[in-house]
Amino acid sequence: MPLTAPKAPGGAEVRVSLVDFEFQPKALKVAPGTTLVFVNQGQAPHTVTDNQGRFDSGVLAPGAEFRRTFTEPGTYAIYCRFHPYMVFGLEVGE
Repeated sequence: MPLTAPKAPGGAEVRVSLVDFEFQPKALKVAPGTTLVFVNQGQAPHTVTDNQGRFDSGVLAPGAEFRRTFTEPGTYAIYCRFHPYMVFGLEVGE
């Protein structure tokens, strides 16, 4: 998976924007214990949904945010239920 940002250390907080019908950045690699803060900076509602059903943010109105701390190593494929072409790849590992 291509990385668009350096690996974040465990315990860090990393911001991911939902804007113009895409996640920015589109992929990240983080250490276990990292909290991602997904912020809807667009005009449309979005969700942050794991394709394996492990979590779902519910509807995020413009300006809303969703936080999740990733403690389990692995690969996560995340998308928006309203706009399934909006995808975000996350790798959690040492």
